[in-house]
Amino acid sequence: MQKRQTRRASTSNRIGMIVVATVVGLLIALLLMRSLSLQKKINTIHASNAVLEEQIKEEQERTKQLQSLPAYVNSDDYIERLAREKFGLVYEDEVIFKPAQ
Repeated sequence: MQKRQTRRASTSNRIGMIVVATVVGLLIALLLMRSLSLQKKINTIHASNAVLEEQIKEEQERTKQLQSLPAYVNSDDYIERLAREKFGLVYEDEVIFKPAQ
């Protein structure tokens, strides 16, 4: 009778260990899959971050240019260039050569 009880205990211990090992294996597989998906997400975010950093640098350069624009617009050089391009004005002693058509 004791042999039956020890066999039952031994068999139930084996089944229990197999169940626990299966559950642990499934958890490890699940964690690995989740880790891979998170790593892909991290890589995507790093790439996006690099693009955004480049855009920030470009916008900072553009901001510097725009900040210097009011000084240029108020300068005589800008006014002279605008008068020449938009209105076709020239100095009194200038000679303009136009191509023959």
